[in-house]
Formats: sequence, C-alpha cells, structure tokens
Amino acid sequence: MTGTVVGLFRYPVKSFQGLAVDSLSVGARGVMGDRRFAVLDATTGHILSAKATAALLQATASESADGTTSLRLPDGTEVSTDDPTTDDVLSAWLGHRVRLGMSADPNEPVSEADPSLSYDMTFDPEDDDAELVAIPSPPGTFLDLAAVHVLTTASVEQCRVERPDTDWDVRRFRPNVLVEWEGGAFPEDEWVGHRLAVGGVVLTVDQRTVRCAMPLRAQPGGIDRDVAVYRTLAAIHDNHLGVYCGVAQPGQVRLHDRVEVAD
Repeated sequence: MTGTVVGLFRYPVKSFQGLAVDSLSVGARGVMGDRRFAVLDATTGHILSAKATAALLQATASESADGTTSLRLPDGTEVSTDDPTTDDVLSAWLGHRVRLGMSADPNEPVSEADPSLSYDMTFDPEDDDAELVAIPSPPGTFLDLAAVHVLTTASVEQCRVERPDTDWDVRRFRPNVLVEWEGGAFPEDEWVGHRLAVGGVVLTVDQRTVRCAMPLRAQPGGIDRDVAVYRTLAAIHDNHLGVYCGVAQPGQVRLHDRVEVAD
C-alpha cells in the first residue's frame, strides 16, 4: 500500500506559525529550516513553547529569497532575526526578558558539544495552570522529540468523524509531512518499527506522537481554543495522533511524492 504527500510544513521559529511549502530538504538531524530559531527565557535558558506560552502561536515567521527570516508579532511589529534589537522587541511583547536562539545545522552530525536545552509542558493539557515539567530537546535542536513528524489525512478524518462539531484543522498538529493514505483509521500506528520511504528520504518510524496542550490552543485564522480536541483523542486513540520519525537517509521530499513502508 502506498500514499501521497499532500502537505509539507516548516516552522522557522518554534511555536510560531509555520510555512506551507512545496518541498523539504531533510538532513540527518531533521528538516532544514525547521525550528531553526526559538525564543529562550533569558534567565533559565529554557526554550519557550506554546505548550506553556500560548501567545507564541499568534506570531508568524517568513523567509525572504536571501535567506533572511522575519518575525511578525500580533500587533503588527516586524523584526528580522538578525536585527540587534530583536531580543528587546520579543521581551517587550512577552513581558519578560527573552532572547532568540539558533539551533545547529541539521546537515551536521550530532556532536558532544551540542547543548541540550529544555522546554516546559504540563501533563494535564486541559489545565493551563497545571504544574510544568521540563522536557529536554534532542541536543543541538529546538525539536520536541524527533527529527520529522508525519501525519495522515486518514487519521485527521477519523477524528472529524468521531467529533464533527470540533475544528480538526491540521495546523493544530504541526506536522512536517501530511500524507494521503487509504486503509482505515490511524494507519500510522502500523508503521511504528518500520522504515518509511517519502520521496527521496527514508525515515525510521520510531513512535506514535503523544499530544500535548498545543492542539487545544487558539491560532490565527479562526482556530479557537477547544479542549474537545484533547478529550476526543484521549477517548478514541489514547491521546496519540501521527508518528515521530528519525532520518535513515537524508534527501528531498516534494508535494505529490510517493510514500510507502520500505521494510
């Protein structure tokens, strides 16, 4: 059985709005340009994530032809990532001292010198005041856990069938690769432990993606906060949706590329 790539996404700044793109370059550590930047707490050094700082999802990041990344805040303020005032602008927006950090090059091998930073999250997604727990990111990255996140349209559609009155916009789940795949609900579950050929890339499907508070968050474009997203996933699929993958063979992925379980 095979599928087709129908969506590709990069997130230049962790927890900011992402970019829908026609192709992805995938390196050994992950997608080029994905979570390349993150807002860091200037005091603790922790990575800020919309899991605990929901405001981040209201900001956007765009990229120019020369490779410059620009940030646009909810009030319309724009600043480049290489502007010397960026930290001050972000700090004024969030109300405490932060700085913009940059991750390692995804094409470079993992080094013992790579820093391992943490982000904060709760294990009670419905309660924004619940205790926060520090979770380490893979060394040298601002990723949650894995290099590439893959999701199928079949899984999203099954959620929609179970709870049609809830908005199941795919942006809630922030995949890198969205795959159209036939064959029943939650087909990604069967991929775990196998390799997945996606265009010119081969991924190791390492585990199902456990969901956090992110999918519940409000986002621009009419996505409202909705705890039913979490409650539905918890009830029908043990609060998992999609799969986290490692990179066995770097390369290029393009829209409409073929997807198949390699072994």
